[in-house]
Amino acid sequence: MASESRAGRHDRMENNQRGGSRFTVYIWLLLLFLVVHVALKLVPLYMDYTRMKDTMTTKAGVAQVLKDEEILKDLVSKAKELDLPLGPEDFHMYRDEERRMMSISAEWDVEIHFLFGAYARTFHFEPKVDESFMTLVR
Repeated sequence: MASESRAGRHDRMENNQRGGSRFTVYIWLLLLFLVVHVALKLVPLYMDYTRMKDTMTTKAGVAQVLKDEEILKDLVSKAKELDLPLGPEDFHMYRDEERRMMSISAEWDVEIHFLFGAYARTFHFEPKVDESFMTLVR
């Protein structure tokens, strides 16, 4: 009889361990879901930030041949293409002819809702570029 009670205890422990391993699997699946969910929300934001900053750098680099109005028009167009909340008034440009530098900056906020609206956070982006523009040799 003593061996039966030991076997019964062993079966219960084994069932407990199986239940514990299922719980661990569920926790890992939940963590995986959260990581993927957050990545799918944040990666596009930072990719748009990088694309906008690259465009600003390019435009500042060719400021020798473009007027400020043309640069502004191109930047607003790129912002619209990326679906960023930027208009002409959101870009700040400074041209220093003496040092042959062009500075462009902008800033915007994007509110992201996580977990199906249960949590919201606002992300602030502020790209700023200072580029020396090309000198045309004639």
